[in-house]
Amino acid sequence: MHISMSALCRASSFGLLLGAVAFYTASASAGTITDTTTFGPFDGTGPGLGTVFVPAIVTGNPNNDNVVGGELTDNNIFVPIKRFDHSDYIDIEFLVAPDNGVTEYKVFESVDNNTGVNWASYRMELGYGVMGSFTPSTPGDGLDFDTGPPGGNDTPPTSAAFGSVSRPNEDILVFSGGVHSSGAEAYRVRIDVPNIPTMTPFFSRFTLRQTPIPVPEPSTLVLLGVALAGAMAYRSRG
Repeated sequence: MHISMSALCRASSFGLLLGAVAFYTASASAGTITDTTTFGPFDGTGPGLGTVFVPAIVTGNPNNDNVVGGELTDNNIFVPIKRFDHSDYIDIEFLVAPDNGVTEYKVFESVDNNTGVNWASYRMELGYGVMGSFTPSTPGDGLDFDTGPPGGNDTPPTSAAFGSVSRPNEDILVFSGGVHSSGAEAYRVRIDVPNIPTMTPFFSRFTLRQTPIPVPEPSTLVLLGVALAGAMAYRSRG
């Protein structure tokens, strides 16, 4: 279940010591999410921020990677409010405790476009650190959008705003084939969570970064057309 940051702040130095010991001795290949890092009143940060809340993280079935059984075997992360006031990224940082096996989470988000500009696509990326300290996840580190053998992609990622999704690699999803206009739309993805403490220096945490891509303004399209025409004319002269 979700554990508040206030409870984490009350943890004793003995608990921190145990965490440090786990960092060096844990042999597990996965982890379970315990909470998010809070930034002031919000469960996220970044230049796109309007509001972000993650009121529920439910881990009822740890080590469930690729277990067939639908809702009965799902662990869930609920983000019922994620509002973008600017067309820029928002980071949510999750805290992780070591565990055995591989733990898979289904993430539900209600993403609200309050920027005043339609979005042509929507990008999700996994990594470590937030804001200027963000480092992309490396394929093969165990953290991914439920990809790779055996049996990845139990339920494909979906969006109510976009009809297709591409995967440049296991740590990136790009939703497209539609328009996310003003208002909220549902997004659903799955994340495989590894034993983050084995990955220095990002002790027991990982980040989900999401970035909306605005529809180009007409003037931008005109400039792009002029540039392409100029390039074609230059090549024809050559």
